[in-house]
Amino acid sequence: MKKIYTLLLVVVCFGMTLSCNRDDIMLYDSGDYIQFVKRLTDSSTCSFLAYPNDNQLRFPVVVEVIGKPSTQDRNYKITVADEYTNATTANYDLPASFVMKAGKVIDTCWVTFKKTNELKTKALRLALKLEATPHFRLGQTDCLGNILYVTNMVSKPDWWNSTVTNSYLGDYSDKKYTLFIQETGVADLNPDNADELRYYTIIFKNYLLREKDNNRTVREDDGTEMTVNLIGG
Repeated sequence: MKKIYTLLLVVVCFGMTLSCNRDDIMLYDSGDYIQFVKRLTDSSTCSFLAYPNDNQLRFPVVVEVIGKPSTQDRNYKITVADEYTNATTANYDLPASFVMKAGKVIDTCWVTFKKTNELKTKALRLALKLEATPHFRLGQTDCLGNILYVTNMVSKPDWWNSTVTNSYLGDYSDKKYTLFIQETGVADLNPDNADELRYYTIIFKNYLLREKDNNRTVREDDGTEMTVNLIGG
């Protein structure tokens, strides 16, 4: 719960800062605008648990243009909001510049996260923000910031909400989450993407069924059988 409250506080403060840095009314016919695809409230988690042998991970952050494609490459800029970030450059690398290629309105920038010992005991936060450039104005206020967490510890992720619990993966446990990451190779899901949730839940469900068929029923720490709530598959 502490992480959720911290995230809410960061989102509120970060959002207020961003809204103060631009006009409240955007006239989309007066130029091209750039923004993150994810809203500020939709944080993402990069976990080294899925890649125990890797010391660095590249994590995608997607941006989009509100406007028309250009016939030329256009630079856009992403910086770190230091006041809302507790990760240091020992934990990440962020390129100095990015390019929206000619003919494109969507681009993926890659943040490189580095595994450090402190990630075994806590999740670190990296808050990113878009900056205006000669090519782009700033888009929707709630899409101008992006909050990323990097960790190497097991804890309930924000995306494992009541919908995920009731309709897909069932009750959360550290053991279930660890096995889910090991079997699917993912630690971060979009709780609003039903197809994605179903796809990865089926992979995990089939793993549990195979283990049971081979007389290796997977159990929670209290001895009960580990199950998911997804019907069918």
